Amino acid sequence: MAILDQFGTPYRFAHAADQSRFRGPQYARLIGDIDKLISSGDRRTLAALSNRLFFNFGVIKTIAHQRADFSVGQAWLPSYVGAGDPESGAQAARYMESVWYPQCDIRGGVFDWWQLLYLTSVAMDRDGDVFWIMVLGDDNVPRIQIVPSHRCHNGMIGERVKGGQFDGYRCRDGVIYFASGRPAGYLFQDADGDFAQVPASDVIHFFDPAYTEGGRGYPLFSHALDDIKDCMASIQDERMRQVIVSRLHLIINNETGGPDIDDPLNSVESLYNGGAMMSQNFPGGVYYQPGDGAHSISQVTHQNPGQEWESFQDRLIRNAIVGAEWATTLAWKGPGQGTAERAEIVKARNAIRRRQGILWHSKRAFSWAYSVFAERGFVPRVESPTMWDFSMPPRLTVDDGREAKAELEGLRAGTINLDEVLAGRGVGAHDFHRRRAEIAAKRELARREMSEKYEVEIDAREMYLITANEGANSSQIQTIQTTEEDED
Repeated sequence: MAILDQFGTPYRFAHAADQSRFRGPQYARLIGDIDKLISSGDRRTLAALSNRLFFNFGVIKTIAHQRADFSVGQAWLPSYVGAGDPESGAQAARYMESVWYPQCDIRGGVFDWWQLLYLTSVAMDRDGDVFWIMVLGDDNVPRIQIVPSHRCHNGMIGERVKGGQFDGYRCRDGVIYFASGRPAGYLFQDADGDFAQVPASDVIHFFDPAYTEGGRGYPLFSHALDDIKDCMASIQDERMRQVIVSRLHLIINNETGGPDIDDPLNSVESLYNGGAMMSQNFPGGVYYQPGDGAHSISQVTHQNPGQEWESFQDRLIRNAIVGAEWATTLAWKGPGQGTAERAEIVKARNAIRRRQGILWHSKRAFSWAYSVFAERGFVPRVESPTMWDFSMPPRLTVDDGREAKAELEGLRAGTINLDEVLAGRGVGAHDFHRRRAEIAAKRELARREMSEKYEVEIDAREMYLITANEGANSSQIQTIQTTEEDED
């Protein structure tokens, strides 16, 4: 027999499962796949509102741009890490960087490899997801066509594809699925309103999955869109109030509640309809009101927005930032303490690392482009055409000197490796060693050339010294000590 409360309602161990009308706001008992709970129309509504707020609200725009800046930067340079001839891989990497990177986007111009990755990261935060289509141009050059999120949808076909290579396949929110649930293709709408079915093998879908069953991404600030909307409305109202108060300078209380026509500071001007208008001879707004026989003049003071308004605005903005898993220090107001600042930087590092992991899928497009160039004989063939690595931007830090010193101590103690230190500075270990060896070889060649030219022997230490002054050897030390003893 159930235990009842004073209203005859059974007690529940989990209070959140209680649907009693006496427990405040109640929510529907809905559970299921996120694609069904949030319909395609609702997701597009969220994306539309997020897009508008992104354009008009600086905080969320700053977060999206900062994440893209720190995740992409001017890094993402290729290097071959597969088996075979490393020189062939290096030659292919140089060709891809110098030839394909500037023209990889189908639009050309400023849309190079770095801009493509940057815009992809911003679109993931603003719209929820974005698509790359790998296409061959008329000149048979592999290029990328970036497709915004709003152009992938079902249109009016319902839940099943009608016609085309995917006829009869299940389609939800523009994604065409196999029976197993794996994407088979995508339904894209072009600028003219026509739809095209594109196989999944030609598409890279970038989004940050938050649900195991989700097939599309959601805007980063979906949790706080209402808060940001209210924040902007409050700011607009406060701006209007400030304008009104700024134009009102004095309040005059008198018997009539109006200006005195005998006051020399006032003048009466006739109007075309026979009326008259009173004007002031000094700038500023004056408001008259009855004073119950008492004459007084008071100045209007600005008292808003106050601390409570500021605190509430900060709360709304912080809710948006915290839910976005981004550092408050970078986007808004930092805590102002060293330890707290470093904790915020660690949070930002994790967000950047997660974003870079999603952007890493761009290697599929890079490998495809390399294969096309290799088939045409523009680059050397390598044994592992998919074994490519990319350099990353320098690691975000709050104190470069402190962290560099800690890394050096760890390197000396053997607790960290050199590749870990280099990765934090945005340098790949493979490229670093090859570059350092190349510099050392060029330095030795220059030493030999100058020694032969001037017929002198140049010590190798004159070309590169790790320390400013190297210590003398043991024989020199012994000679110096003997000389000092003889002098004594």
